[in-house]
Amino acid sequence: MDVSSLVKKVFSLARLRFLLTMICIVTSMCAMSYAQTYPRWFLEPMKLTGTAAGYTQNFYLQTSSDSAAFLRGCENLARQRYTEFEGGEAYWQTEAGVYWMGDNFTEKIDSTFLMESLSHAKKIASYTTKDMTYVLVSGGEFTVPDSLKSIVKCPSKEPTWVEAIPQSDSYVFGLGVAPKYFYESSSWESAEKKARFNLARNMKVSLETMQKVSDQSGQEIRNEELSETLHDIEVVYRWQDVSRGLFYVLMRTQNK
Repeated sequence: MDVSSLVKKVFSLARLRFLLTMICIVTSMCAMSYAQTYPRWFLEPMKLTGTAAGYTQNFYLQTSSDSAAFLRGCENLARQRYTEFEGGEAYWQTEAGVYWMGDNFTEKIDSTFLMESLSHAKKIASYTTKDMTYVLVSGGEFTVPDSLKSIVKCPSKEPTWVEAIPQSDSYVFGLGVAPKYFYESSSWESAEKKARFNLARNMKVSLETMQKVSDQSGQEIRNEELSETLHDIEVVYRWQDVSRGLFYVLMRTQNK
């Protein structure tokens, strides 16, 4: 093969590689702009007292997906009634900013409430997409209003509660945020877990601080230890920021 033929082949491969790269970029952008649809009762559960949503990535059999989502809903129903929190978070503060160092939170639900939910909870609504199955369960007789049965997309506009958590004398609020994981169910679960932690954290937290100061800089390590039991948690809103790949969940419980 002469030099000119070799050069042409190299340039052809370069053009092909460029086209493939552009296709990948466009595909990724389309995926990012894709907004999942949800039943309104999933995004606005505050209007459904005494209910809980369960969800899962779809299995090969739809019956398996329905069962897994229902089980998750029963767990959340029990978790909303009674959850114990233990653990802490650590932060390192310097002149450059505050850095999160990690956490060791654990949460436990009462097995009695879980067994009660499994025995008496009923599926009152469900919704299935090509990837996810959502189930709404209730511990008693409940009918979902027609206004909450509609299928919608998450609003593109950021809700006010994302930046300004509601303030109330009657309730304590907790906001949870999670990134987009490979499975969407993992993102919602992580956001809900963080919301419960922050809810307990806003109820009661013990703060320990260790400071280190020199002539040039100041450093501070904060360790927040938490031990709290929450009752009657309510999921207020859910929202997905499609453009940034973030999932938000707002929860509340009555102020003691």
